Amino acid sequence: MKYLTLTTLAATLVLSGNANAVVMTFDDVPGGSVQGIYGAIGTYQGFNFSCIDCSNTDRLDWVDTGSANAPWPYGSVSGDFTMLNNYGGTGIITEANNADFTFSGLWAKAWATAPESGGPDTLFGTLSGYNNGSLVWEVATGLNGSFEYYDAQAGAIDELRLGFGTYFLVDNLALNEVPVPAAFWLFASGLLGLMGVAKRKTRA
Repeated sequence: MKYLTLTTLAATLVLSGNANAVVMTFDDVPGGSVQGIYGAIGTYQGFNFSCIDCSNTDRLDWVDTGSANAPWPYGSVSGDFTMLNNYGGTGIITEANNADFTFSGLWAKAWATAPESGGPDTLFGTLSGYNNGSLVWEVATGLNGSFEYYDAQAGAIDELRLGFGTYFLVDNLALNEVPVPAAFWLFASGLLGLMGVAKRKTRA
């Protein structure tokens, strides 16, 4: 029984140590992503979506911008849905379990612009990553009528801030949970060693 318990614990530790990479298309938000309408994202793919300094609420929305009869036909990078900052302020994304993560890229454009319509930039702001309230990295941004790609940034963060300016769309947001530190793996290896010793003693 002791051997089985150690085996189960070690297996759990190994599995929990794997990095979890996700690309969010907003086409499969639980309880949402319904064509022709919009709604709050809440928690999606293990991350919380909210905003600060918003006009009426602290949420970020999913919205149909790409289906054949989309009431807001502003386009998407993939699928039919995008993320919408519908209430001004700065979009805030955090990991649901308060874990650190890294930013691997996203596409963004100004709201209420025809698909791939380009033009001069009309929204200016910043895309930034914070950890424990301290700035880790920051990128100056400018958005127009075409989706623009913002590339991955180095450094573990616990908060991604979408400060593009008021009313913008985001699609194909890629985030990665930070792998468990090496000390954790050392601990797991020690457990595996104890399992081997316990097994040999049982057979002796």
